[in-house]
Amino acid sequence: MQFLKSLHSKNISLKYLFIRRELATIFNGHQLANKIKREVKEEILLNQSFKSSFSPQFVAIAVGHNPASKIYLEKKQEVAEECGLKGQVIHLSEDTFESKILGLIHDLNEDPSIHGIIVQLPLPLHLSEIQICNAVHPSKDVDGFTQTNLGKLMQKTTESTILPCTALAVKRIVEELKMITLGKNAVVIGRSHNVGLPISIILGADMTKGGFDMTTVSCHRATPTHQLTRACLGADLIVSAAGVPGLVNKYLIKPGSILIDVGLNRIRTAAGKNIVVGDMTKDVNEVAGVVTPVPGGVGPCTVACLMYNTLLAAKLQNL
Repeated sequence: MQFLKSLHSKNISLKYLFIRRELATIFNGHQLANKIKREVKEEILLNQSFKSSFSPQFVAIAVGHNPASKIYLEKKQEVAEECGLKGQVIHLSEDTFESKILGLIHDLNEDPSIHGIIVQLPLPLHLSEIQICNAVHPSKDVDGFTQTNLGKLMQKTTESTILPCTALAVKRIVEELKMITLGKNAVVIGRSHNVGLPISIILGADMTKGGFDMTTVSCHRATPTHQLTRACLGADLIVSAAGVPGLVNKYLIKPGSILIDVGLNRIRTAAGKNIVVGDMTKDVNEVAGVVTPVPGGVGPCTVACLMYNTLLAAKLQNL
């Protein structure tokens, strides 16, 4: 009974939480992802009731044969089908010339039946990620990676802005936790242009522009340990997207803080088993208030947010 009172006092929605592990509550990313997918599906059906030809579709371009990318792409197509979206993948060989990829993107930009274009990362080393990603027209950039959409993020994070999918997933998680963010401290570990930096911007942005009004500190894998520790110990919210297993442990966090683990690291155990872990150690559950698990936390929400972005792109292109 005391536990339930504690959750209510923090204004945390019970339906998104499960499994009490000592002091921490594990956030159910699958449940939030399902909610986002339902929202997308319902809005597609609503739009089709007014315009039967409304049929959001994305195309993913995959260069080479990255096993992890293959799994991600299959999952994206599976979730697209759940939402009533169309999703297809164009596979190109590892040695494909950059000019051919740019030509393909140009054709997809000109195709009115395609609303979203995804460049599956990472790309082979001989290709320019910046050049290729920015060839996608901003209106079809459902990953939110182009310089134009990242620039728009600096001005607003509202529903009409195409945000990077992982950053949007973190935004939705914070909203679902109903955390009182005004004046709170946040630490974001990671500075990539498509994950860490957008998350920092959203957390620190003015509420009138769709942000959370938090005082945000940006750290990364090169931040000295004593500085990282000092920042994290004063944080009400920590988002780790550094891709460093075990970077955050229970000695770096203050009691009751909210931890969002964006890290997705594949490691091999001493027993020879391949597993996926985040940036945070399991012992953070002994101190934190809420923790997103890996897997099962941010990941499912990110894929669902890609579907949301595809729907948003289709709506904006049909205005």
